Amino acid sequence: MAPPPAQQPQPTARRRRCAAGLIGLLSCLTLAGCLPGRELPNLLYIVGGRNSDQSITADLLLGLRERLELLAGGYRNLQPSTRFQIATYPEDAMVTEIRRRNRAGLGPDLLLVNGDTALRLLQAGLVDPFPTSPSQLSQFDPEDLGRLKDSSGRLAGLPVVIQVQVACFNNKQIGTPPATLQELLSAGASGKRVGLTLDPYNLFWSIGSLGAINAFKQALAGQAPTPSERQSLKDWLAWLQNANSQQRITFYATQQELEAEFIAQRLDWIPCRSTSLAQLRRSLGNALGIAPLPDGEGQRASPVNRLRVLALGGNSTGAARQRAEAFSGYSINPFTQRRLTLGSQDVLPANRFVQVPVQSSQVLKTLVTAAEQGRQATPLAAMLKRNDKRIALIQGLVTKLVFGEINPDSATTELIEVLRKRQ
Repeated sequence: MAPPPAQQPQPTARRRRCAAGLIGLLSCLTLAGCLPGRELPNLLYIVGGRNSDQSITADLLLGLRERLELLAGGYRNLQPSTRFQIATYPEDAMVTEIRRRNRAGLGPDLLLVNGDTALRLLQAGLVDPFPTSPSQLSQFDPEDLGRLKDSSGRLAGLPVVIQVQVACFNNKQIGTPPATLQELLSAGASGKRVGLTLDPYNLFWSIGSLGAINAFKQALAGQAPTPSERQSLKDWLAWLQNANSQQRITFYATQQELEAEFIAQRLDWIPCRSTSLAQLRRSLGNALGIAPLPDGEGQRASPVNRLRVLALGGNSTGAARQRAEAFSGYSINPFTQRRLTLGSQDVLPANRFVQVPVQSSQVLKTLVTAAEQGRQATPLAAMLKRNDKRIALIQGLVTKLVFGEINPDSATTELIEVLRKRQ
């Protein structure tokens, strides 16, 4: 029996921005309920995860559902009898929620979640390893697949899209976005209002710009960084402290606060996740500009790319499992991947053989550049996952640093000790 559908906000007319072939997707998606003692045929129950570093708004929930519905609507063109039921839960609460639903016999057939969440669910025995063929695996970047495997080599989920991190700016206030860290500081010195977050995962883009990626990886591997690597860590921490000393550069505790201030037009420039672009477009309209995050002197920024994956629920019937695997295969074929990318304009295809039309879209060109920047952070993301307990320790350290409670040299020693701790 399928669970009752979660109550969700309704789409507005302004959301009808996709091509004519996508019009009607919402109407073709049937959210089915169930009757006691009766099994509905061809029903696929999908749960989507909501990122913890985004404000839970009606717009965010609608965007998540529309992405799921974009996939579901296209699939029904091939399998008209398929019915979909969609619910959403916070990524941080996913293990608890799925365990509760599985115990009640109401677990989902598929989950669209972040890669780290899929791994946690697999380790908790709440999803099944994803069965794949060599030809299917060849469609993905090997490093991306490595992030999705547990210590036994089991695949937690099938990659569907890549979410990237970019710079968002108000183009009525900033004509040319800063391309380097020095230009970002200069923008703040000239009166532009710059916002940064203390959340390490949304701050790690600046590690690459300061050349500290190798130092992080060395410490995370339990090794002592070399003198030059230690200096790169100190340079990164000193830059953060220096940035906070600028009158027009402000640090916020969370990404949610940062984006709220930007929407209120009290900030002119912030780092933002690509999945926030739809909400920011509706709030700022033509004033929203996006650009790659600033590089350093001879070093590229290192935003952490997030993988959104389809994981197999462990509570499905045999027929539902077949539908789930067929839907997953459909979701990664090149036509679907291209359609999803063009229809959303805020994610990139996980299938590495899909060509993104960067010549015809400045937005997609920026997203592709951001993804290329983030490739160097892939090993770091594999070693330091979003739910790693050291993330909170790093945030506490950075908070003390930017507010002057410790100096960069002491902070460097403390940071190395934190990174070398075993999770």
